[in-house]
Amino acid sequence: MLNYKRILGGLALLVLMATTSAQAQETKTTTAPVGAQPDLPGMLLIDFGFNFLDNAPSELDTRTWGSRGFNVYYLYPFPIGKSPLSFHTGLGLGFVNYSFRGVTLSDTDSTRVLELDNTVYPNLQKTQLTTHYLDIPLELRFFAKDNYRGFTAAVGGRVGRLINSFTKIKFEDGGRNLEDKFKRRYNLNPWRYGAYAKVGFRGITLTGQYMFSELFTSGDGPADINNYKIGITVALF
Repeated sequence: MLNYKRILGGLALLVLMATTSAQAQETKTTTAPVGAQPDLPGMLLIDFGFNFLDNAPSELDTRTWGSRGFNVYYLYPFPIGKSPLSFHTGLGLGFVNYSFRGVTLSDTDSTRVLELDNTVYPNLQKTQLTTHYLDIPLELRFFAKDNYRGFTAAVGGRVGRLINSFTKIKFEDGGRNLEDKFKRRYNLNPWRYGAYAKVGFRGITLTGQYMFSELFTSGDGPADINNYKIGITVALF
């Protein structure tokens, strides 16, 4: 399995290099327009949203607020002639959470959903499945104006590889807040792929994403489940 800590370190190094480059350019520029974006060959984006399960069994009903997630990724642009369109690709990390209502996945049989025993987990606070992915996004983007200062829209796809997964159970016992964490594969699909669309203004877009790949390996999960996300994306530069 890939070392996601090294991947996080590589992305942090990329951001540091981009920031250093921006500072070096600023020292060579005597004047700059107020509110101008750094003149860098690409985009660093963060999107935040809520994850939902499609075709899930009723016992895997998710809590909306607890099922938060985000992606951070860098895109490099390839302009299409002199048109307002450009093709973008790059690399990123996806962090996906699913918060359930009093159930968790079985450690020994991933086709089963377990209802948690109140005697083992009294005063249950949260149960959650967390997954991390290394992603390659591909998108076609439209800019009404340069430098992200006007209307923008994009359609694209994402291919990702699972690099980490675990379940978490939080509960209170004897006045203490406790947590059990189980790092397992749970027969999760090692690959994910899907499509997304964005529309917005000045570098902030409303984003919708649907994964055509199933969350679990076919036949090895509680059901043939897909997931989708609704949120916002912010261009940091």
